[in-house]
Amino acid sequence: MEPRHLEIAHDLMEDIDEGRYPPGAALPTEDKLMGRYGTSRNTVRRALQELTSRGRIDVKQGSGSTVRSYDPVTHLAAGSASDDTEHRAPQAEPGAERDAEPHQRLRVMVEAAGDAVAELLGLGEGDDRSVVIRRCDRYLGGRLWQRQMAYYPRSLTADTPKGSELVSPEDIPGGARTLLEEMGHPQTGSWDVIGAKMPSLKESTLFSIGPGVPLMVHDRLAYSGDRPIRLIRTLMPADRHQLLYHEGELPPEALRTGMGVNVHDR
Repeated sequence: MEPRHLEIAHDLMEDIDEGRYPPGAALPTEDKLMGRYGTSRNTVRRALQELTSRGRIDVKQGSGSTVRSYDPVTHLAAGSASDDTEHRAPQAEPGAERDAEPHQRLRVMVEAAGDAVAELLGLGEGDDRSVVIRRCDRYLGGRLWQRQMAYYPRSLTADTPKGSELVSPEDIPGGARTLLEEMGHPQTGSWDVIGAKMPSLKESTLFSIGPGVPLMVHDRLAYSGDRPIRLIRTLMPADRHQLLYHEGELPPEALRTGMGVNVHDR
C-alpha cells in the first residue's frame, strides 16, 4: 500500500489530466483538501510537493496552488542533413510570449575540447585538441530560451584564409555549412541524437527552469567523408520547446494543425 500523500497526489493528478483542473486553475486550499481526504496538513503539503516536483503545479505562499500552464514553442524541425541549423532562428510559433521580441547573442571561443567533444570530433591524444566554439544564446521575453553550441576542430581553420570567418564573432554569411564547403570540407552526411536529462543547478539557474522540468539536448555531428567536421549541441528547456517532424508533401493547413498541438495538453 502506497503512502497516503502519494494516493492524494495521484488523485489530484488524475483530476488535472482529465481537465477538472485546467491549466491556470487553482487547486482546493489545504484546509479543503484536509477535509476531503480526512488527513493532516503535513500529508496534504507532502502531496502538493509531489505535484510540484513533477512540474504539475506551482505553489506560491499566500496564493495557494495553481495548475502549471505550458505553452511551448513548436519548431518545424528538419529531418534532413541538408539543414544548416547553426545560428538560424527556428521556424516556430511562440506561445505565451508570442508578442515578445526574440533576440540572440553570439560568442566565439577557442578552447581545449573536453573528452566527450574530442571523442566525437575524432581528436586523439596526440592531436591538437583545441576547438572553435560558436555559442549562440537565444532569448524570448527576457528569458534564455535556447543555447546552441557549435564545435569545430581548430585545425580546420589553419589551411585556408576562409578559416578566419569561423573564428570571427559575427554571423556567417550564407551559413556555416557553405563556409565549410568553401574551406574544402563539404558536408556529406550527419546524424542526430535527441534526448532529455534533468538540468544541473547551473542550468536550472541559467534557463530559469522550474521544478520537475527536464532539459532537451539535441546533438548533431556532421561529416565530410569520414571526417567529423562539426558538432552542434542545442539545449532547450522541455517546457518551452516541441519538435515537429513531417514527411512528404502536406498542405499548409496540415502543418498548421501540427504546429497547434501542445503535448502538455495530452
